[in-house]
Amino acid sequence: MKLIKVMGQELKLRLSPTFIQNAACPAYLKFKYVDKVGSKWVRVEAERGKAAHEAIRELTEFCMAEKQEIAEIEDGMLREALQKYLPQRIVSEAGLVMDWLRLWRDRWKLPKNIHGVEEKIALNDEYDECEWDNASYRGIIDVNQITNDHCIITDYKSQPHIIPESELAQAFGSDIAEQFTFYAWLTWKMYPYLKTFTVRLWYLRYGFYQEASRTLEDLVLFEHALLLKEKKISEIDNWDPQPGKHCQYCEYIHLCPIAQDLSPNNPEVITQEQAVLAAQRLVVFDALSKDLKAKLKHYVNHNDNVVIGDNYVFGYHHKKSTIWDPAEAEEVLLEHNRRLSEVANVDARKMKKLIKTAAMEDPQLESALEDIAKEKHRTEFEGYRKGESEE
Repeated sequence: MKLIKVMGQELKLRLSPTFIQNAACPAYLKFKYVDKVGSKWVRVEAERGKAAHEAIRELTEFCMAEKQEIAEIEDGMLREALQKYLPQRIVSEAGLVMDWLRLWRDRWKLPKNIHGVEEKIALNDEYDECEWDNASYRGIIDVNQITNDHCIITDYKSQPHIIPESELAQAFGSDIAEQFTFYAWLTWKMYPYLKTFTVRLWYLRYGFYQEASRTLEDLVLFEHALLLKEKKISEIDNWDPQPGKHCQYCEYIHLCPIAQDLSPNNPEVITQEQAVLAAQRLVVFDALSKDLKAKLKHYVNHNDNVVIGDNYVFGYHHKKSTIWDPAEAEEVLLEHNRRLSEVANVDARKMKKLIKTAAMEDPQLESALEDIAKEKHRTEFEGYRKGESEE
């Protein structure tokens, strides 16, 4: 474990995916790791994920000890495991988390080569194993499978967003991709005989996983980048906030000096200093707006859309659009000596324009295209005016 001093205060460097992500803002590091300020917000999504993780850990260890298949777990046992770890403050989320556990039970197969479940890996500066609280580098691997010199790392996520496979395949470029690279690097340092790695992102709410590989070349490059980040963190000389995308997830934004006053000091932005300050405020304001919208969305989920005045609504807005299956559209068009390129790969606007033209020139084509048209329905959480077009 390394210690750095910033303005006379000590900051312990224990590098983990969470610490590295937070390190973008010195003010956050001070609030969380120096002052140890407790968050006043209950992050429901984090609490749900933590409860699911703990329940899955207990159930996996039980099945390993009893040599029982995951699929044989009954609902009652799932409920008992969840009951132990679901905090009272999010008891209303019990049904959702229970659904995640059932999906996991029904679709996750217990491998024979499990090396660790919720395995804590803690390493010192020399990359030797050490106590968790004394570690310079540490992380928790949800499921670690090792066969000969190959390792499969599985991480459970409760997020609703399914990331593109191309993003997961990159060793760098996004927080979640780098988190997996960190886990692979940490495992490699712990077990240096490993040569190849597979990382798996298991979506708890959907019951499936995506996977990608990490090579030793990726891990060597990651180590260089990690040491560079460590060096930059050690050079922090003040606790000033640094706005950025991390503001969206900040649990201390209510303490941020930039967030205290969003009113402009000057009606004009005419200097570089004013421009930087205005940009910083916009970044923080966007984060505050996102948090307020999330709370409003939670209210609407349990009540109803919010009506503002006579004609403005904030909530779920039903929308529908017309779509065509490319294969079906191509078949119809060919029958009428037309090409798919005429509608730009079934672009809806061009398709409707073609139907309008066909109404006068080729009524049979018009009828055929309308017969294969389908409606696509969706909802978007947004503000809108009553009677606003759904198209």
